[in-house]
Amino acid sequence: MSRFVVFLFFVVPFCQSEVLRVGLPDSDYPPYHFMNAEQGGIVQDILQRFSEQYAIEVQYSYAPEKRSQKMLDDGLLDGRIESIDWYTGSNQYYWSEAISFVEDVLVMPYGCHIPPIDELTGYVFMGRYAYTYPEFEHYFDSGAMHRENFYSEREMLLALMDWDHNQRIAVISLDALNWYASRDEVFKKLTVSTYSVGKAPLQLQFSATAKTSLIKEQFNDFIKSLKASGEFAKIVSRYQ
Repeated sequence: MSRFVVFLFFVVPFCQSEVLRVGLPDSDYPPYHFMNAEQGGIVQDILQRFSEQYAIEVQYSYAPEKRSQKMLDDGLLDGRIESIDWYTGSNQYYWSEAISFVEDVLVMPYGCHIPPIDELTGYVFMGRYAYTYPEFEHYFDSGAMHRENFYSEREMLLALMDWDHNQRIAVISLDALNWYASRDEVFKKLTVSTYSVGKAPLQLQFSATAKTSLIKEQFNDFIKSLKASGEFAKIVSRYQ
């Protein structure tokens, strides 16, 4: 009796990495994000390491603030950089641990006196387009301050070089101000408030899905480990 040996071949598909679609600003937000691919910024450096450790492919989309928020709500993004302190809507999201803390200061032309916040009625407020400024929203709502919008901190700093407009006052993150001032002496002449006007955690804002629930936990574990090991400080030092 002859025997037939049957070999069964099972085709096993290649494992594909999870994809995380992240929205980033379409303009520089130093030192956290740069449009220059060779100098991605702190956030992209961190996400690159996270991607390698967890075998997650990170895909970036670059869009203005309002558009990226809509993309997240429409399911076109899984996450974006934001702060729970800046978000004014009512939708539910997952929020990561703080990547860093952003401290805002007031900036005016050289030689100007910066008054306390409660004495800023009548000033022209300079801020980034579609950004929320909790300390000042009631001034805008009441009409006590006129708001001018800019697409980057650099645009605001350049506008402040017009010394004749001494009733203009900009809110800029201290990190961004220090970044630009360290690279252009002219910005060191601007007047900076001795007090901050807000401090908020910079986070990843995730859509509330089963997929992002797991990724959020992985990212939180990762960022804690990165800070504890001293690697986070090394990344930040590259942008100082």
